[in-house]
Amino acid sequence: MAEILKILQLISYGEVVLVAQDGILVQVEWKEKLRIESFGCQRDEQVWSEKQRQHVAEHIRQEFCRLQYGRLVIVVKRGSVVQMERTEKQRFTGLDGEGI
Repeated sequence: MAEILKILQLISYGEVVLVAQDGILVQVEWKEKLRIESFGCQRDEQVWSEKQRQHVAEHIRQEFCRLQYGRLVIVVKRGSVVQMERTEKQRFTGLDGEGI
């Protein structure tokens, strides 16, 4: 969780994607968007209070623990987490073979 929070604090605009398989975190992706108005400006790591860190971490844990197969996308704007999007994939087994 510490690494995920660190990545979130480094991004001004973008998203962090957590990928789950069998309820286990198997991959972390991040995409940062560079806004034209911020070209040439120094990018600093966002400083979050301990309360903010705990709040964000708890929401990530709650959403991710409900995910067996799929992705949790954490959206960042102006250095703040603004939303999470959870996409779950359902696997069908036993119907003329395994999988979809």
